[in-house]
Amino acid sequence: MAAPVLDVERNTITRRISEYLFGLRYDDLSDGVAEIVKIFTLEAIGHMVLAHAQPVSRMLVGYARELGAKREAQIFGGGFKTSVAEAAYVNGSLAHADELESYGTVPGSGLVPPIVAGLTVGDYKNSSGRDYLTAVVAGIEMQGRLGMSGIGACDRGFMGISLVGPAAAAVTGGRLLGLDVDQLQNALGAALPLGNGSTRGCGSMAHVHEAGVPIRSGVFAAQMAGRGFTSCVDFLDGAHSWGVQYAGVDGARPYDEAKLLEGLGERFFVQTVGIAPKRYGSCGLTHQTIYGTIELMRENDIGPDDIAHVELIVPPWADRIAPYREPVSGEQAKFSIRQGVAGLLVGGIPELPYTDAFDDQAARDPRYVEARKRVTVTVTEGESVRGFADQTVKATLADGRVITKVVGSLEDTSYTLDERIAMFKNTAQRLGGSKADRIVDIVMDLENHTIGEIAALTS
Repeated sequence: MAAPVLDVERNTITRRISEYLFGLRYDDLSDGVAEIVKIFTLEAIGHMVLAHAQPVSRMLVGYARELGAKREAQIFGGGFKTSVAEAAYVNGSLAHADELESYGTVPGSGLVPPIVAGLTVGDYKNSSGRDYLTAVVAGIEMQGRLGMSGIGACDRGFMGISLVGPAAAAVTGGRLLGLDVDQLQNALGAALPLGNGSTRGCGSMAHVHEAGVPIRSGVFAAQMAGRGFTSCVDFLDGAHSWGVQYAGVDGARPYDEAKLLEGLGERFFVQTVGIAPKRYGSCGLTHQTIYGTIELMRENDIGPDDIAHVELIVPPWADRIAPYREPVSGEQAKFSIRQGVAGLLVGGIPELPYTDAFDDQAARDPRYVEARKRVTVTVTEGESVRGFADQTVKATLADGRVITKVVGSLEDTSYTLDERIAMFKNTAQRLGGSKADRIVDIVMDLENHTIGEIAALTS
């Protein structure tokens, strides 16, 4: 069903970005962009499979199974299908449950919304790999531009992935559903007002909703737009627009609508910002101290018993998002700067991805509780704004020596492709080696395959 003719000026920001994202084609993807999306897609699949062991995942998968909805799209790793919207919700939650998703300094660097929307809708439509890759790049572009223009919203307590994810999922899902440009604009108008989320959910099961809910919202908005559902089609323009509402027009980092169109079509967002895969199954703001401690152990050839005490010096934003000093659950452990390093004092340098310290058992294990006594967190003075400022690890050794490591923003990004594939295989072990190997082959040659082939291998 075609959408009604839009009663809006055709040169608005919303219209111009909709036309660009609608018109993007696979052949427009510059060198390396498709390869970036492929490896992040592979990792997201592994994260969804691994996450089934999480209590929150079992709860949500059980919910979807009992719902008995129409069999349209695969729950990755679940062995059954449900409706597209519910599959988007559960798959998005699974992809985020182990805190292993991509991350970066700008909202929009978390690639779960476009990738999961693409995999879920792509399974439903059995989309080609080329269509999937193009749709995901379009979704990343949408959420990245929102993130750059509205980063100040995170300073106010909005969760970045929730803030920009609905629009990304609407764009990715809308493209794979075959929406025309008017329908895509209506999908954005329906999805954009639903972006919000809160950093206050960190440390509870609600943190999985940062991904699951916005992906469901965006996919559902695209489905409805395809049926003729109308919305505010210029929600990125004028008074009370998306950015004005969420980021505001005052404060240290007010909404900057110019960034929505700045350089559009010249270079893709995914190439211009530091988007990193995670080595550790915890909040990204715990990674710098984990990385720093591992590097100190490796560089000085020391083990856990050689370390008497570790002081972690972190900025206010890190302590605001990951504040738990004595976690009592896996959810709190994922948001505990102290727990991530204490785990290294128990098990030494870990196999990657490092997830052992971030479950319910580890949070309460006497060995971890005792190790936390050897770790203190010092918060520096300054303003609490979203970012990855330097963090410092200061270790006092049993022999009295003091060694220090300063870790800059996203320093743990130096992976080879082989290392990232190896980490995928570690996360996908429950599928069996032959299935995991086949998924690698398909994803890394996705231009010649369909999304349905991938989904079938995770059942």
